[in-house]
Amino acid sequence: MKISFCEHNEGIEEVVEAIRNEYPECTVTLNKCIGACDKCGTTLIARINGKLVEAEVCEDLLDIIGEYMELEEI
Repeated sequence: MKISFCEHNEGIEEVVEAIRNEYPECTVTLNKCIGACDKCGTTLIARINGKLVEAEVCEDLLDIIGEYMELEEI
């Protein structure tokens, strides 16, 4: 699974570190932009295999990513 984050998205560092620790099999990248500039300043965002996902807090984004990981195992 490929997960991309915008390097300008405030607060995303905690999510990136948790993903790298919990799911080392994932490819995690920090990019200059992931094409969601209108949301980047107000919410935590990521692209999971090309699909944009967002959450208000780190724990919620980690839960969403965990759900994607479970689906990929099926």
